[in-house]
Amino acid sequence: MIEEKAMAHTRDFELCIAQTVVQLPCFFPSVSSVKTNLMPVDYVELLNAAAHPLFLVSAYDIANSPAEHRARLDAALNRSKKGGTAIFMDSGNYERFWKGDLAWDTAGLHEIAGTSAHDLCFCYDNQEPPNTAEAIASDVVLSVLRDQEHSLGTVAPIVHGGTELLADAAQQVAEQLYPVILAVPERALGEGIVARTRTVRSIRKALDELGFYCPLHLLGTGNPLSIIAYAMAGADSFDGLEWCQTVVDHETGQLFHFQQWDLFRHQTDWGGNDALPYIQSVLMHNLDFYRQFMDDLREFMTNGVAEDFLRRFSSERQTALLLNAIEGGN
Repeated sequence: MIEEKAMAHTRDFELCIAQTVVQLPCFFPSVSSVKTNLMPVDYVELLNAAAHPLFLVSAYDIANSPAEHRARLDAALNRSKKGGTAIFMDSGNYERFWKGDLAWDTAGLHEIAGTSAHDLCFCYDNQEPPNTAEAIASDVVLSVLRDQEHSLGTVAPIVHGGTELLADAAQQVAEQLYPVILAVPERALGEGIVARTRTVRSIRKALDELGFYCPLHLLGTGNPLSIIAYAMAGADSFDGLEWCQTVVDHETGQLFHFQQWDLFRHQTDWGGNDALPYIQSVLMHNLDFYRQFMDDLREFMTNGVAEDFLRRFSSERQTALLLNAIEGGN
């Protein structure tokens, strides 16, 4: 039996942030102005109207929204938080990179983190980290402590660095901060899903050497099959843009181009009721999937049969490759 079952008794399946409790593993639909069809305010208002229990929004997008959109964003965030939605705020460095906006800095994050509603804010992360685990950890700890002074919510660390340094650096950061959650970008985990799954496993093993359970969040992970593999390897929380960039087949968990929703619209009521425009209907179709998908994954994991869930979404060969990585094989 795979090790995921053996460690299930020590694994936390709840994330408590202030008065908000999030069931783990979980997926935060990300909102961004980069590579998406609508404006950030449109996504946040839709998530609020759908009473989706959790999502991630970028501080950069709030700060750079027109005045009218900023007011609507803050109103929607306030309504969501009041309704019990867990709101993660990203530092905005993703948008800074893709837009080439060198003016976005810690001051911008601090202004938004100190005024716009959220539960947890990721620190302003260093995308050009040092080259030792000790230096990375020191840099991240200082960033978290700096940003916490300006944030309404809890500030959580993001650990960047060479793949071979991540486990050690993450352990050192967690040991010093005792964070409610610690984040690592998926792209830093390795080149392919097998290598990335092994890295998640190594990070989880390092974190589990501490005297408390530190949930692991993967930034930029929204592919359903990847979520299953990484969750089984020890990751707890995910965010990604796939929910608003693609359409998901509810039966296979595979992602398709937005215009191919016609092939899957029969899978939810949103495909036939004409209650919303095309794009918004696809988004609701996707949100329905992710909500049920994560509920099912959580149930299979708590019951110690996550391998059965993996087999539902992968072929025998794919399952064997992923299980080998999850179990620590070469």
